[in-house]
Amino acid sequence: MILNNNLSSPQKFWHHLRGEFLFKVQFISKLSSFSLLAVLTVGLTGCSTAKYYSHAAVGHLQLTAGQAPIHELIQDQKVEKKLKRQLQLVIELREFAETKLNLEVGKAYSKYKQLDRSAAVWVVYAAPAFSLELKSWNYPIIGEYQSKGFFKKAMAMDYAGGLKEKGFDVYFGEAMAYSTLGWFNDPLLSTFLEDSDEQLAEVLFHELTHRTYYLKGDTMFNESFATAFARQGVQLWLKEKGEFENLTKYQDTIKREDEFREVLQQAKIKLGVIYNNADNVPEDILQKRKQQFIQSFKTSCLNLRKKWNSKKALKGWIEGEVNNAKLGASSIYLSKVPYFTELWIQSGEDPKKYIEIIRNLNNP
Repeated sequence: MILNNNLSSPQKFWHHLRGEFLFKVQFISKLSSFSLLAVLTVGLTGCSTAKYYSHAAVGHLQLTAGQAPIHELIQDQKVEKKLKRQLQLVIELREFAETKLNLEVGKAYSKYKQLDRSAAVWVVYAAPAFSLELKSWNYPIIGEYQSKGFFKKAMAMDYAGGLKEKGFDVYFGEAMAYSTLGWFNDPLLSTFLEDSDEQLAEVLFHELTHRTYYLKGDTMFNESFATAFARQGVQLWLKEKGEFENLTKYQDTIKREDEFREVLQQAKIKLGVIYNNADNVPEDILQKRKQQFIQSFKTSCLNLRKKWNSKKALKGWIEGEVNNAKLGASSIYLSKVPYFTELWIQSGEDPKKYIEIIRNLNNP
């Protein structure tokens, strides 16, 4: 699920989620994916309103109506060359995902949908004022999911505003992609095509990973796994094509993401100590300590920007609001990536064996 929160970044994370720091500017600023089932099934729960469910059903129909087969668009003389090249690339990536990564592709992303907006879904994350634990919403098919999605931006903003009034820290983002976890043949949306070829490859591999394996009720497991596998998939794809210069650049962005993850993890640990409130100070003092640390965290981000020699890196973190919801949402995509990367190494970098290992983690 990878927030254009100016939404807050120079680029539209990660879900695979690219963030506001260089390599994946769409990870945190534009959430890489959102499970559509979380939207469509919410109307079946007791705490949901008919209005929300109706909007979700209509929104899904609007996204899926008017799709055109990719192979037909490639042959259409009216389609511009840039789009044709990208669609041809999608065909290549789908084949690579199926034959080399052992992902379940089916007919997913075989049809194209042009959107007249910047996002597929607008997503809301929330966390208490003095906790990094994200609020969860319970859905009958996928279990708990730590965000709530909307097909209407205004509706999402109103909902986010309501959570703020209740005292929650709120993070509002855009999802460039979504996944129905194999229940439907997801379309290739125009929002997929706003960045580099490597980013397109990563988003597709990320979403197809969800389609191949999804652990009910564990958002961090699913998103970190998809992030880690998509990374490896992109690197294998670039190696096969012999694009070693692009491979080196992509690996540099991964290194930067890892450096940011370390800063993020340390921030969560230190904030956790503050929120534990061992000396039992009143809330106003706790709030002051929280804000002081957030300023320190921003300084750490600024130091990374200087190290990377990039004037726009981490813009949303340095210049925008940082709160518990934003930190928690970002962690979903990054925290367990080292764990899943280690499993990749244990598999001998064999995609089929890797997926078997992942399945066996929860089905011993």
